[in-house]
Amino acid sequence: MKMLNKILWTVALIFTFTATAQAHIDLVSPKPLMGGHGMDDTTLKVAPFGAPGVDVEEADALTVKAGSELELVIDGYVTHPGYIVVSYTTDLYGQDVMPIRSIPDYNTPIPHKNILMKIASPCPEGNCKPRRVKDNVLKTKVKLPDVTGDIILVVRQVMTDKFDNQPDGSISLKRIYYHQGAKLKLVR
Repeated sequence: MKMLNKILWTVALIFTFTATAQAHIDLVSPKPLMGGHGMDDTTLKVAPFGAPGVDVEEADALTVKAGSELELVIDGYVTHPGYIVVSYTTDLYGQDVMPIRSIPDYNTPIPHKNILMKIASPCPEGNCKPRRVKDNVLKTKVKLPDVTGDIILVVRQVMTDKFDNQPDGSISLKRIYYHQGAKLKLVR
């Protein structure tokens, strides 16, 4: 299983890194699988959890009551127009929450699975022009699923100013995502 995990992360790294990019959000709480500033600020580009090389099965989990509310703390230190999606998966490889890489056109909504919350990007004074900011912390509560066992809480920034038009008229979504995940153990 560990070998499969390493192979999947290697494939994810190959397909994800088209250029070096800096992370734009950092999950402060709950503790993420990997901080957003790893690998020269590029870890958050690696789907699905922003934690390349981390053995998710062996990672520590925060124990939380199933179906309860959990406070999320997110530092949004580079603003972009768009939104943040909070979802979850019971698949420790995250295959069911992998982001899609293209949509047919601008009018097609971007699908997300297992959504717990979708909120507007945190933008100081309503200004979401891409820029670095300080003290742009978002605190919000998310209701956890009423299931037991290990889950990965996935926090994904979706930057709607990073769509790329393709020659066939479709829209590439390769540059729009930043990912982070936190392992939770849900109990009754």
